[in-house]
This record gives sequence, C-alpha cells and structure tokens, in this order.
Amino acid sequence: MEEAGFRPAVLALHDRFPEDRSLEVPFATIDAADTGLADLLLERPEEVLDAGRRALRDLLPVAGPEADGLRLRPVGLPPTAHRTVRGLRESDLNHLVAIDGIVRRVTEVRPQIRDAVFECAVCHIQFHEPQDDASMTFREPLECPDSQGGCGRPMGRTRFRLIPERSSYVDAQRIEIQENPESLRRGAHPQGIAVLLTEDLAGHVLPGNRVVLAGVLKSYQRATVARGGAIRNTTFDLLIVGVSVESKQVEYDDIEITPEEERLFLGLRGDPTVVDKIVLSLAPTIKGMEQEKEAIALQLFGGIEKKHSDGIRVRGDIHMLIVGDPGTAKSQLLRYVAEVAPRAIYTSGKGATAAGLTAAAVKDDFAGGRWVLEAGMLVLADGGMAVIDELDKMSPEDRSAMHEALEQQTVSIAKAGITSTLNARCPVLAAANPKWGRFSPDRTISEQIDLPPTLLSRFDVIFSIQDHPNQERDRRLANRILASHRDGEAAGAGGRAGPSETAPFSAEMLKKYIAFARRTVRPVLSDEALLALEDFYVRVRRQGEEPNAPVPITARQLEALVRLSEAAARARLSPVAGAEDAGRAIQIMENYLKRVSTTEDGRLDIDLTQSGVSHSQRERHDIVMRLMRELQEAGGGTFTYSAFREAAEKAGVEAGKAEALLVSLRNQGELIEPRPNQLQLVRF
Repeated sequence: MEEAGFRPAVLALHDRFPEDRSLEVPFATIDAADTGLADLLLERPEEVLDAGRRALRDLLPVAGPEADGLRLRPVGLPPTAHRTVRGLRESDLNHLVAIDGIVRRVTEVRPQIRDAVFECAVCHIQFHEPQDDASMTFREPLECPDSQGGCGRPMGRTRFRLIPERSSYVDAQRIEIQENPESLRRGAHPQGIAVLLTEDLAGHVLPGNRVVLAGVLKSYQRATVARGGAIRNTTFDLLIVGVSVESKQVEYDDIEITPEEERLFLGLRGDPTVVDKIVLSLAPTIKGMEQEKEAIALQLFGGIEKKHSDGIRVRGDIHMLIVGDPGTAKSQLLRYVAEVAPRAIYTSGKGATAAGLTAAAVKDDFAGGRWVLEAGMLVLADGGMAVIDELDKMSPEDRSAMHEALEQQTVSIAKAGITSTLNARCPVLAAANPKWGRFSPDRTISEQIDLPPTLLSRFDVIFSIQDHPNQERDRRLANRILASHRDGEAAGAGGRAGPSETAPFSAEMLKKYIAFARRTVRPVLSDEALLALEDFYVRVRRQGEEPNAPVPITARQLEALVRLSEAAARARLSPVAGAEDAGRAIQIMENYLKRVSTTEDGRLDIDLTQSGVSHSQRERHDIVMRLMRELQEAGGGTFTYSAFREAAEKAGVEAGKAEALLVSLRNQGELIEPRPNQLQLVRF
C-alpha cells in the first residue's frame, strides 16, 4: 500500500475517524500494483482484507481503537467477478463477488454482537466467545476455556452468563438485492438475495436504490421447526457479507452502448426528421395513433429536472394518460413501450394495490420477525418508467396512493413505526377505458373519464381515442391489419416480413438511443422557444378574459409545454431547444386540449379535467340553487317538481340538465322530499 501511494489518504482518513472509517480502493489499482494479490483477493477475500487492515494500521503513526476501526473497501471489481442473483453457484462460495441490482427491502439498523463476553458460574472468570457475522445463530461456549484462565468445566457441569455491557457490537443492517427489472426474461420472477451490511456500510441505502454490491458469498444451514424440535436441512441458504456498496449515480449507465453505436447516434444529431423516425419505430404494427405515439416518444426522452435555490424541485418527467374505446390497441402500445423504455416496469390496474405501487411495511423472517420496508412498483421504477394499464380498474383507495408519486415524485410511508421518504422519479404512462365502457357522443369526454380530477390534473398530456365507424378509414385500417397478419404468417412459415413492418429503428436500437440521449444531453430553452411558448400561453389565456368565460389553461400546462419542448430537443440530441421544438410541444398540447378540455360551445375549459366541474356546470348549479331558494321562500318552506321545471325553463336551463342536477342534489342528501311532490333544500 505504501508503494501504491495510499499513505496520505490513510492519514486523512484517520483524521476524519470515526465519521469516515473506510478507504475505497479501486480493484484496478490493486491489479496494477500486484496481479497475484488481486487474484487472491477474489479467491480468498477474508484473508486478503484482514491483511489489508493490518497494512492500514502499519501506515499510521499511532495505534489504538481508531487504527483498528479502519476498513479497506475494494470497489470496481472486474467483469469476471460480476454475477447475477440467479447465476450464483456453489463455486462462488467464500469468493468475492459483485452483484448489480436494485434494493428491494431494508431492515432497521440494529447492534449485532461480534465478541460475546461470558462469565462462568463456578470460577467467575470472564472470557470471550467470538461470533460469526454471517451466522444466523448465536454461538454459546461449550466449556469454560482454560486458555483464558478458566476452570475447564464443560457446559453440563457449570452455567455461563452473558455480560452484555462488556461484549462488543457493530451496527448491522440486512437488505435484499433484487435483479434489475429490465434484465428479466418475460414471465420470469425476479430473484433476490439477502445481504448483511455492517459498521459504516449500514444505514445508507434505501429501497429503490440501484447499487453494485461487492461482498463475500456465504451459506448458512436451513432449519425446519417440527414437533420434536428443529430439524436441520441439507439445503443451505445464501447470504452476502457486504464489503463495499457503489451507488449507480449515472443515469442509464447499465445499458451498454458500443463506440460504433455512439458514432451512429451522433450522426443523427443534425437530422431534422429524427423525431419522425422515432415515431415510426414505435410499435410499427399498430397502425394510426401518430399523435399519441409522438407524445409517447417525447415522454420516453423526458424534460430536465430543475432544483431551485430555495430547495423547490421541479420534475422533468412527463406523465401521460390514454383513455380510449375497447379494441383501439391501447394495451399493445403500452406493452411495446414497456419493452422499449429503459428500466420500464409494467403492471395492470387489476393486479396493483396501494402497497404494491408505493411501498409496504411487512413483518418478515428475513429480518428476524421485525418490520421491513419493501419497495413497490413506482419506487423500483425510480430512474426508469412506470407503465400502468387498466388504471380505471384499480380501487379508489389504491389509486389515491399515486398522487404524491406523480407530482412530488416521492413515496412517503409511515407504518409500523417506520417513517421514510423514498424516490419515485419516473414518468408514468397509463391507459384506461371510458366510464361506461365506450365513449358516448351525447356527453362530454371529461364526464366519461372515470378518474378523480385530483389525479387527472397531474397528467401533463391526456389523449382520448374514439372508435368512430368511417368506411374509407375502416377499409384502409383493415387492409393494414390484414397485411400485417399475412406478413406474420409468412415470417412464421420461414418467409420474410413484408415492407409494412420495417421501421427506422429496431426496438433494441431505440432503447439504446433513448438511454444515450438521456445520459448525454441536457437541453436549454432558447429565446425563440421561450417566446413561442409565452405567446401561445398568453394567446390561449386571453380567451378567459371575456365575461363569464372559463379558464382555458393554467400554469401547469405551461410547465408541461416546457418539458415537452426539452424532450423534443433531447430526441434530436440538441443542446438547445429551439422554436421547432416548442412548435412540436404546442401542437401536442393543442391536440390534447381540443380532445379533452373543449366545452359544448367549443371553448377551452381546463376545469373539465383539473377540477371535474366545468365553468358552465358551476354557473348552471348556481342558477338552479338560486331558483330553489326563491321557490322555497315563496312556497312556505317547500316547492313542487312542476314549479321547479317551469322556473328552470324561464331561466334558460335545459330540462334534461335541470333534471340531472335535481337527481344529483337528492343523491348527495342536499335535497329531500318530506311529503309526496314536495321538495325541500336541507341547507337553506
């Protein structure tokens, strides 16, 4: 270590003790200094690390607890030492291995006994009994050791009392590392492995963190509780004793991009049609839906996260909701996006609960019967993408768990004495069906989206897909669908897919391009883009200045426009978002507003999705309530159906809408019928 030039680093570490007590040494440095020692570190890590600790102590001018407390942490293990959780075998036992995965569960940090001190009941000698960190059981002495001045009596002839205050402890935490979701084959259940973190490694990781963990693979014997006592099995469980933990800070650094692919991507930097090529490459067998695909393409690239000086964080991720009639290929599109998006996790509303989406506190043998914090889907998708199908099929209680995750992009949990805030920094792409199964032409679209306004307001873009019969369009679509089936049959019979299936980017290449763009490009809005967005916002807002006009858009939509513009620039690998990027964002926003936030008279009303009640509905409600109060005053405390209908007709309220309001007020308990054909407002 002296030759490698570590003395200054060791001295500086000694000065910071006990706040810092670990010296991280890159494996490449050890390998360069002594290749034999590096190989020995992988094969017999405990001996080499123990020797490394002695070397640390020798480099210090003083000895003592500070010198004994310093630890050597090798990082950056070579590819030959990397293993997947499901790839661990008996040949890896007692070797130094590296596991790349995601933290799924963590326990609290608790003291673990390392050196137990016992007292003999006969001779009253106190002696030490070292404990094994990796063992799941507490080791008690079999005899009073004469090597430590004891009487030598075995356990049957004396008793031993543990002296807790003289024993030594270390901080310990058990975590579970799970395979990365994107590395799994479809249908494969993600496997996990328990990890023991001790000393200064404990207490620094949270569920959802992506880490590369280096540790010594150990095994311990399983025991089954039976009537006659514990039965030891021949099958052993695996445990990794953690040596070092590296956090994966670089976004999408787990997706390998070759130099040739990087040159290919950089060659697309000046291509003005690259976004259109990406749109064509998204689910090419699903015909149509170009506008939805364009919005999804920008969602995959995402905007830029900002952190202001006052601590406020503004998300860069774009949330998108698709509400459509049955048979419009929503689920197939979502499945394709989940395959293409880096680090994407897919779920369906029927199979998702609040705990499964956010986080759960569970009691588990993994932690010795204590409560464990377990990450849910949105936490595991941190830094990736969450795809949720059948959002309308989720129960309202489970759906409400998404509110914080969508806007603040965190998951706060306070259960079973565990209070924690976990990161959920991922865009959400969701799909749902209309309230009555299919969109109805005699109702506004916003009335038929069966989701609470508080949840809808957090989506940047909402698209409605309606299935209207149209002979010319239907024939064109039928030709495309049938042609794709024929091409699929030809490919299945050993032929080749037809030209209709070709796409500029393959799914794998598109995934790498997205990862490359998100990793390397952080676009800034140009003055032209800022002016275009400002002009659009002010122009649309001006519509709300007219008397009794609804509010067309809010600042939330302006922030969504910024994110979409940045995403469009990132898709082009451009460091600057220009006027063309702002124009693309404005086009998507206009399309969304026209589909979902347009009233019966053609005006834009953002309250249709933001609050669930349009401006005209509020006005109608106020008129009806005023009429009822006037009728009730004139009628001596009650009024009749016929009087109400006549007054509503004179006030210009349509009969059907007046009747619907009447039914709604009765259902809410604000209007009662004390006597037949006599109505009364409860809160007069």
